[in-house]
Amino acid sequence: MNPVKTVDVYTCREILRIRSGVEQCSSPDGSGEYYWAELLRDCAESDALEATWAHYRTTSRSLLPADVLRRVAEFASPRLSAAEGRGGRLLLDRALEGWDPDRLVRWKRVFDTEVGRGAHVDDARDVADGVVAPGAHPAMAGDAAGEPVA
Repeated sequence: MNPVKTVDVYTCREILRIRSGVEQCSSPDGSGEYYWAELLRDCAESDALEATWAHYRTTSRSLLPADVLRRVAEFASPRLSAAEGRGGRLLLDRALEGWDPDRLVRWKRVFDTEVGRGAHVDDARDVADGVVAPGAHPAMAGDAAGEPVA
C-alpha cells in the first residue's frame, strides 16, 4: 500500500483548468499553480478535486484556495472521527504485541498523517505497518510521516 497522493503542482493545474472551464475565463499565468500547491500541499488529491467540483455544484462564485480548504476539512472531519477510535485500538494491539514505545510513536504519527491526507483506516494501517516494520528504509518513514527526507 502506498501513501495517499497529496496535492502537487499538477493537481493544482487541473483545479485551475476546471476553474477556467466552468467560469469561462482564461487560466492564470503559470505561477498560479505554485501558489495553490503551497496552500493545498497537505490535502489529499482526491479531496481537493472533489472539493473543486462540490464548490461549483453549490455556488457560482469564483473558486478560491480557502474554498477548497474548507470543503476538504468537511470531508476529512467524519473520516478523522471514525479513525480516532479505531486507531487507538490498532495502537493497543501493537503495544500488546510487544512493540517498543519509539516504534509505537512512529506508527501513530504515520497512521495519523495518512488518515489526515485522506486514506481509509485500513490503508493508513497498512502504510504505517510498512513504514515502521523492522528493516524498513528510514527515508520512507520520514516521507510517509510528512517530514522532509534528507
